[in-house]
Amino acid sequence: MAKRLTCEELLGKEFRWPQPGDNPFDVDENGDHAALAENDFTRFVLMFEGYRKSADALVDRALDDWREADFLIYPILFLYRHALELNLKYIINVYGRQVGVEPVWNSHNFNVLWPRFLEVLERFGTDDPDRADRIVGGVIAQFGNVDPGSFSHRYPCDRFGNPIPLVQDRMSLETLKDVMDGVFGYFTGTDGYLDRLANA
Repeated sequence: MAKRLTCEELLGKEFRWPQPGDNPFDVDENGDHAALAENDFTRFVLMFEGYRKSADALVDRALDDWREADFLIYPILFLYRHALELNLKYIINVYGRQVGVEPVWNSHNFNVLWPRFLEVLERFGTDDPDRADRIVGGVIAQFGNVDPGSFSHRYPCDRFGNPIPLVQDRMSLETLKDVMDGVFGYFTGTDGYLDRLANA
């Protein structure tokens, strides 16, 4: 009780406090709920789309209220990075098998994932007249340089307690979202194109 009252005094407002029987995984059968897909393929798609949609929603929130931007930039960057990683793993896993390219499940490293992704494209014999592969590869390389192991925007220190240096100290959220729209459009187009080739 004392902690709650102290917090409310400090913050100047009431807020919800833990209650007996709290269960974050309880389902209210009369209320709205989200369904967690049991099928791994469906879950894969929902995950990479979900991380991307979550990042987009946080960008929109930060653009609506700039007081939120400094809090939200870290999850935004992590969510976009993870969506990139899952898109690469999805293409490699779903289409790579058909052309003898092994999936990669044990790495977050874009220096491992991107070449494997390109190998899938090469073995399918895809064209790249607008040089989108190179452009997207450049964006992914930037994310890899900024956050090579998927830690830089999740933790302030590495596992040894050393501060993780950041590559830059400011970002344009509008530019970030615009560029990521293009990148995720590329992955959607690549998925559709490879699906057509695989089923031809």
